[in-house]
Amino acid sequence: MSDSIEWLGGHCFEAPMRGPGMRGGVSLTAVRGLPVEDLLRRMGAGDAQIGVRAHYRDFDPLSIDDPWTPCVYGTSGEWSYILEDSGVCAWYQHWADGNSAVNPHDGEEFVCLYANVAVQPSWLFYAAGEGGLARAEFRHSLTGPASDGESSGTRMLNSRLRDNGALWPDRDEFSSDEAWRAFVEQSSARLHAAVWRSVGEHTGLRIPRAAVESGDLPVALLLDPFM
Repeated sequence: MSDSIEWLGGHCFEAPMRGPGMRGGVSLTAVRGLPVEDLLRRMGAGDAQIGVRAHYRDFDPLSIDDPWTPCVYGTSGEWSYILEDSGVCAWYQHWADGNSAVNPHDGEEFVCLYANVAVQPSWLFYAAGEGGLARAEFRHSLTGPASDGESSGTRMLNSRLRDNGALWPDRDEFSSDEAWRAFVEQSSARLHAAVWRSVGEHTGLRIPRAAVESGDLPVALLLDPFM
């Protein structure tokens, strides 16, 4: 399971690596069936930003100016994916800024795991390709508009989250504040790994841990709308 994505959630609150690759505070954006270059372009990258022609381990982040932010990218089966560290997530920033160009298109399966480690909460976004974009703070069920209520894909991912302990009971289900605090203390350390595991099991996404941590994936630059 070394290429599972659960490990990325397990290391979510570590400081970013000082070595050649990524591990702490990593965010994921992925689309099934979309060429990875088109995914990069959807978030503002042009030919020059896609054609950096460097591995992450050889890339100097001080060599770029605003409004660009680095990512690494790759493919997993039918999926194209982007990883960003230091708690950054360009897709979320564009979405929050009202840029509808980054929204998944009709029929696209899409997932975004935004670490958001600096301010919390962490966010999960998912589109099953059946209409609508569902979202949830970690520990809550995915909810969102869909053509006929909750899509079957969203329902199945919620089921995975529940089975893996990534959906928490409501506060009012506990007999006392002390019982609630004890549950939170016991469950918090496992939450992020459980969310990432659930997404990996549901989508089939597999990302090579060795390549990510060694900086062996290629770099591209994404447009940061908040710069």
